[in-house]
Amino acid sequence: MTTPDNLRRKFLIAGSALAAMPTFGLMAQERKVFMDWTYGQLNDQLDQGPYLPPAPELNKILDTLSENGAKVRAKYPPKTISYGSSANEKLDVFAPANAKDLPVMIFIHGGEWSMGTKELYSSLAIPFIQSNAICVVIGFDNIPPNTMAGLVGQVRSAVTWVFKNAKQIGADPNNIYVSGHSSGGHLASMMLVTEWKKQGLPANLIKGGVILSGWTNLYPDSLSVRQKYLKLTAKDIKEYTPVDYAQNITCPVIVACGGSESPYMQLQSQIWAKKIKSHGRLAGAYKVANYNHYQMPSLFTNKDNEIIKATLAMMDLV
Repeated sequence: MTTPDNLRRKFLIAGSALAAMPTFGLMAQERKVFMDWTYGQLNDQLDQGPYLPPAPELNKILDTLSENGAKVRAKYPPKTISYGSSANEKLDVFAPANAKDLPVMIFIHGGEWSMGTKELYSSLAIPFIQSNAICVVIGFDNIPPNTMAGLVGQVRSAVTWVFKNAKQIGADPNNIYVSGHSSGGHLASMMLVTEWKKQGLPANLIKGGVILSGWTNLYPDSLSVRQKYLKLTAKDIKEYTPVDYAQNITCPVIVACGGSESPYMQLQSQIWAKKIKSHGRLAGAYKVANYNHYQMPSLFTNKDNEIIKATLAMMDLV
């Protein structure tokens, strides 16, 4: 299980690596691999290292996420249900008492497709429970040992399970929404562009989406240090780059990024919003001032920000 301590260790290692790098003059001579960035600079754009706060502040963000998640699980114990045979193919259902035919928001967590657990994100259920809706947080097998194809397949299976078993959890099968953060935002975007009719399900299965700092183009990841574990093939990049399939979206979508995130993170969100808008599906595009990458999930933990207000409005909950 990935904990805030695991995430802290990751950034301490990254900081040590940066300190050991050659001077900028030598780095500037490195071959550019994507846009105007060298390999090291591209990794910075994806991993957010230089755009994150000092360790004490980052630790506080991660600790708060974990602590609040534990409090929510204690106050609103979720029903944990298997949607597949893997030990991690489970979902947590947070629902108001006596739930019946309620809208449901499915949330997909981030972690570079390789880290994170559903338990860490339990606090994101609060605004939905308080608005008389259901929140489902999905668990899955991270990469490795999973693959991108396997991961997208698992999330599709989870969404399918929610649709087919909606009545069992007090939800309305005709009122399902998806959301996600970071790599989870990529997976949520993949759900939005999925041609559900080809899966034997309603073409408009998903009624709305919210993408919080989500990756939409896998090509740069294949050029970065992440490729060591993602092992993306040309087929993976083609099939699982949602920005190329915006025409498949059938519902309104909200796209948000943080004003303190890396330039490329912000650019991906801008490109995705523009693509969605070109097909008449953009419900709103937001840049949240002074928010870094790891603060973005907190927008789903209370009702006092424009992102959650727009989300609840899209779900007809205000």
